[in-house]
Amino acid sequence: PHFARHALAKLAWAPLLLFGPEVRAGVFGLKTMRRRRRPPLFRAASSVLIAGSCCCIRPVVGAYDADERIETARLYGNINEYAYYFTDLLVGTEPQRVSVIVDTGSSLCGFPCEGCAHCGKHMDPPFAIDRSLSAQWIPCSAQCGGSCQRGVCSYTQSYTEGSSISGLWFRDMVQLGDALQENPPVNATLGCHVDERKLFYTQRVNGIMGMAPHENSGRPTILQDLFGDKKHVNTGVFSMCLAEWGGKLSVGGYETQYHVNNSAVQWIPLLHSGYYSVAPTALLMDGVSIADGVGAFGTSLVDSGTTFTYFPSPVFTRLTAALVAACTTGPGCGAVREGLDCWRLVASAKSPSRFPPLALVFEGSTAIAWPPNAYMFRRGDSALWCHAFADNGADSDTVLGVSWMVHKDVIFDLRTSQLGIAEAACPEYRKVPGERPGEFATAREARRQVPFTMMLVLGTGASLSVAVGVLIWLLCGGATSCKKEGSYSSHVDREPLAGSSVGESPSPSSSCRGSA
Repeated sequence: PHFARHALAKLAWAPLLLFGPEVRAGVFGLKTMRRRRRPPLFRAASSVLIAGSCCCIRPVVGAYDADERIETARLYGNINEYAYYFTDLLVGTEPQRVSVIVDTGSSLCGFPCEGCAHCGKHMDPPFAIDRSLSAQWIPCSAQCGGSCQRGVCSYTQSYTEGSSISGLWFRDMVQLGDALQENPPVNATLGCHVDERKLFYTQRVNGIMGMAPHENSGRPTILQDLFGDKKHVNTGVFSMCLAEWGGKLSVGGYETQYHVNNSAVQWIPLLHSGYYSVAPTALLMDGVSIADGVGAFGTSLVDSGTTFTYFPSPVFTRLTAALVAACTTGPGCGAVREGLDCWRLVASAKSPSRFPPLALVFEGSTAIAWPPNAYMFRRGDSALWCHAFADNGADSDTVLGVSWMVHKDVIFDLRTSQLGIAEAACPEYRKVPGERPGEFATAREARRQVPFTMMLVLGTGASLSVAVGVLIWLLCGGATSCKKEGSYSSHVDREPLAGSSVGESPSPSSSCRGSA
């Protein structure tokens, strides 16, 4: 905004510079004073050139904050289209982009490498480890934990829904996010997949970035490696702000600018010895209790790698029954039930705002709101909304997945062992498979970029035209001006702004990945 105001002021002032000080004084009601003046056309040219330069300067949104030592990265993804949220990493001395699911329920950070025996086709090419001068295989030693292949430490990781990955450990330089974020690189432990099974093979994203607070086979996690860079990152805090599409990952702190109406952060106790877990004491619907007691929820994990929120069977059954009763009796919810877990909005409604609000109560009687547009998700059709919670079957524990985290800034403070939650209008980002870094932006940012783009085009075109005019004036050889012998005209070339679309993807029902 500062650059925009400065540029517009320069552009507005430039035409007046073609006239003498008396005219400018008459416009602004100012007194004049005599001084040695450059030719008017020269002054106008310099002003427009400065304005054009200002138009070209635009601060990068979400760049690394060196003062606060906070790294940020754009998140992409969606419950319906992707069934997960992911970010980009730049790996190696000649940075190669790899896309990775952001998973607080596991600890391994890995992706396919060239030569993988059984890896799927993903949105980014396999990592070419031979192209990176900083890459180093981790040789076999006692620290490998008995797992070793071809003289290199190896791993095998399985996930609750049946997917698995296996590969070889290496270390390399990694930057969180894409080039726009300008985050400092850090030397990190990474996995080079040589085999992918089930969802890892079919998913569009290349790999996974585990952020759980435990080591993997004695290897530090990428989060621990980032926290180890104390010169550039505040140790012990990271946050995830999830919108319906994408969001923002912050390592080293959190960004209050997204908190709705400057809402205060609600803090609840967080256990993080192996996984991130909290202790719900009640589930409320419109203020009425559906489930009570810590025992009703078992161990409750906060897991961004799981799409839905899973409750023990008794809690799930009562929640579903209460929701059906609320929406099929009395004034209802402004929707008609479709199937077992979906609702079709009526009367041109755009969101499930008439559905009852839910809230999870935690230790200390802290109630965390769970609004209808979070515990339900839009399934393709804008009027069709389905439950984003499910039955955990025989498992008596709870998993607070992406559907519980969406529309919130969720802050993991490992220093104080607290989880912070704030209602947030998180930034939205969409991404198309195969697109190059820097091609994507939020709808909000796209609207914001239009004035800058137009100013850039106008400023550049006007500057070139004025430069031609100055050249003509010099050729005319006039002492103070070219009078009417030389003239110039402005010409502006306008190009359409590029659009983007989102491709197809598996349905969430087949893409919910649980904790490792």
